[in-house]
Amino acid sequence: MSKFYDAYKAIFDAMKSALVYVPAEGETPAKGVEAIKTVVLGEQFSYGDLPKAVINAEPSPIAPGEMGSMLDVSVGFSVVLVVQEYEPADWFEDVIKVMGDVVDAVLADRTLAGKLKDCFPVGFAPGEIKFQDKRLFGGIVRFRGVLWFEP
Repeated sequence: MSKFYDAYKAIFDAMKSALVYVPAEGETPAKGVEAIKTVVLGEQFSYGDLPKAVINAEPSPIAPGEMGSMLDVSVGFSVVLVVQEYEPADWFEDVIKVMGDVVDAVLADRTLAGKLKDCFPVGFAPGEIKFQDKRLFGGIVRFRGVLWFEP
């Protein structure tokens, strides 16, 4: 019997793994997002090591599946990208490119290492970000994942 927490948490761990940059080694190609220095999941936010990706859980509606006891979970999550502390000279090169790299990392494996049936972006919003009354620059990319959970 599966535990919901385990299946749910595995999605976020896979998302973090998709973003953490691992350089190419021999025949193994690089993976992750090279521009991101730190990926935060469930940890307290700190201001150093920018650009930083913060993975957040969002509301995830649950409905009965079509057959048996399966549940259809529409997993919502976002990646807040904190790119820099000053307004970018070129939004496309400094911020939007990094946000696009996050989308590309997910689209490279839309199942997030088999943790979901599918995962896709549903929002893309560059702009100002406020953390503890501090103005930062980056954006937010929202995702929706399809999880069929069998209790």
